[in-house]
Amino acid sequence: DRQRDAALWNFAMFFVGGEVIARNFAVQLHAMPSPPERTVLATLVADEARHLVFLRRFLTEVVRRGAGPWPLDGARRHLTWGFNQVFSELDRLSEALYKRPRDRVVLAQNVAMCQVLIEGMLAIPGQQFFQSYVERQGILPGFAEGAGHVADDVARHVAFGIHFLRGLMRSSPECRSAVIELLNRVVPFTVGVFVPPGMDRSFIECFDFKLEDIYATGVRSLETRASQIEIDPEELHLLSRDDRSLSYQERAERMLVLIEAGVLGDDRAEPRLNPRAFSILFEGMVRSVDVATLRSLGGPLEWDFADAEAWHLVVTDGHVEARRGKAREPALRLEMASPDWARMVVGRIDSRWSLVTRKLRIHGALSARAKLPRLFK
Repeated sequence: DRQRDAALWNFAMFFVGGEVIARNFAVQLHAMPSPPERTVLATLVADEARHLVFLRRFLTEVVRRGAGPWPLDGARRHLTWGFNQVFSELDRLSEALYKRPRDRVVLAQNVAMCQVLIEGMLAIPGQQFFQSYVERQGILPGFAEGAGHVADDVARHVAFGIHFLRGLMRSSPECRSAVIELLNRVVPFTVGVFVPPGMDRSFIECFDFKLEDIYATGVRSLETRASQIEIDPEELHLLSRDDRSLSYQERAERMLVLIEAGVLGDDRAEPRLNPRAFSILFEGMVRSVDVATLRSLGGPLEWDFADAEAWHLVVTDGHVEARRGKAREPALRLEMASPDWARMVVGRIDSRWSLVTRKLRIHGALSARAKLPRLFK
């Protein structure tokens, strides 16, 4: 029964996502600049139609034991916050491309969103885990064979998207900047796509793998796809603050600490930081701070939390350190509640809005305060 619930939760997202992707491919078809590219998109539309028929049969005849029709709307309650944010963005881009089919910038963002991010980073790894389980167990041979065909199709979609997008970005700096802007906005949403209901890990572990495995594969896929379209992972905010010297598994474990603390994964959550979450976030700030600007302040930068222990950044022997506790003679002291600070660090709220609403209060010399906008990359 747990596997049945988990399969419904997982493949409801694939089913609903496939329906949105099929519509989007139809829009891409009319926006492609040449007949050969439009021909390829016609085959992608046909692929997605077959995938939907296959998934509907699997969900109705196997997962729900043939219990009548399985309407699309019935899947909505299984969708995660991250999934809804990602596919709302794809719907927005699809609508924009429908209205402006000759806009190369919108087309670049659309292909990056659909073929590179959703199919390349989310769909392929997400399906592989379930497919590998049924193949190891020697069960559901019809599903295993069909899923293999789906995987072949999606790999072709991703290969075409990467090839097309790379050429578009090479010819247009504007397209390249727009794709990076899109990824920085949407990648944080992807963190929440596979968060199981109530963070109940049994939705994952009932198929003999761990939530950390999914996130490790997701991070690796993101870096791989970014490199394939010639974007340095350091150009993506979420990756630039991550400790890339660690293994993918270790990085996934740290990400899950932030998900469980309510920092990532669902913007409706109220962050509840534990010591490890504080440490991970401040380590990310160390990697993103401009050392020269911090040194020019003339003293440490301190965060004074009303609901938690203070932390500060200080330049020591040419490098930045994050330390617990109050600083001795800080050049700037920032007062803020820790949940609001966590939201600000991961981009859920804008620092300027925090100042306007007085959730952030700054103490220090005017010359030091003027340097705040240049402190972080």
